[in-house]
Amino acid sequence: MTYCAGWKCQDAVFLIADTAITKSTKPTTTYTSFGQLQDKVRGEYVEEGLLKLVPLNFGAAAAFAGDVDLGISCLEFLRDRITAKTSPRDLLRGLIDSLGPFPAERRVEILLAFTDEAGRSDLVRWDSLRGLDPTESVYYQIGSLTSYHAAFTPELISLFSSGNLDTEKMLSVVSAIVQSYGIHDNLIRMNIGGLVFGVMSRLGTVTWQPDTNFILYSFDFSFLAVITAIARDNILALSSSITDDTRIIANSISMSHADLLKEDWLQKAKREVDSGKTPLWVFISTVGRVITLIFRADINKQSRYVQFTSLGGGNFDLGMSPDLMELLHLPLEDRNDGSLPFRLNVRND
Repeated sequence: MTYCAGWKCQDAVFLIADTAITKSTKPTTTYTSFGQLQDKVRGEYVEEGLLKLVPLNFGAAAAFAGDVDLGISCLEFLRDRITAKTSPRDLLRGLIDSLGPFPAERRVEILLAFTDEAGRSDLVRWDSLRGLDPTESVYYQIGSLTSYHAAFTPELISLFSSGNLDTEKMLSVVSAIVQSYGIHDNLIRMNIGGLVFGVMSRLGTVTWQPDTNFILYSFDFSFLAVITAIARDNILALSSSITDDTRIIANSISMSHADLLKEDWLQKAKREVDSGKTPLWVFISTVGRVITLIFRADINKQSRYVQFTSLGGGNFDLGMSPDLMELLHLPLEDRNDGSLPFRLNVRND
């Protein structure tokens, strides 16, 4: 399975998803980029390796969970038929008539986000067994995340939506919090794992989450790891100091251009992930649930908070300012609502 979530806020619609896939064959690597053991779960292996977010056309994007082959067929159907005047709901209704009936044992769930230049927006949930979700909610989640986190995520989104968090930053904040789930809990046991990344549809344009450097750290900094994720041509390039490799996370729909993934494309992507120049830094404590985001307005100027140099071979130099060090050590906050204590720090650089 997987974990995907979607929500609406003002004139934007957001989607996030993990990158784990369940398969019968043994993974080619032992760990995900974030150090999760790619273990056998209920007779099958879980491996970081599939992009479940697909920008379609005309301000639409979709995320899917469930049977991979059927899911991709459904997304191809949507991509090939959506236009600026098409109703996303009508398209989804037509899935069962055109591709169904779907076998119960190969269930597919889809979240579709849509906006246009006139300010219309929609978030739709569909599954192959029941069709369209009639609730018309501003938040949906699909997949196999059934723990405390499944209730925690919508609470946070509701909190951010009612506050003064910049819409442009909301995607990054929510995906960082969800990414932290796998640092503290063995989500592989729920068939969830790897990188969590997102897209935003706003005024008819779909954009990916900004290039992100994730820093995992222990309280005394005896453990530090850097994981960099960038989206290029609707494909994710992912580099990790833990595994000392660069991985390409894609979807067959995203790889329709013949010139993609050739050697020059791969080398350019590797240079960019190794540069350390990203507009977003996300620090996640491996001990307490302290999550710190640094948004950089100009990546070509020296940061007030962090300096990074890749040395190759999974090694790097990381300099952090006293202000940042203080943020990373702030105590957890208890919201007194039954949820686990956590702390979220957000700074502009």
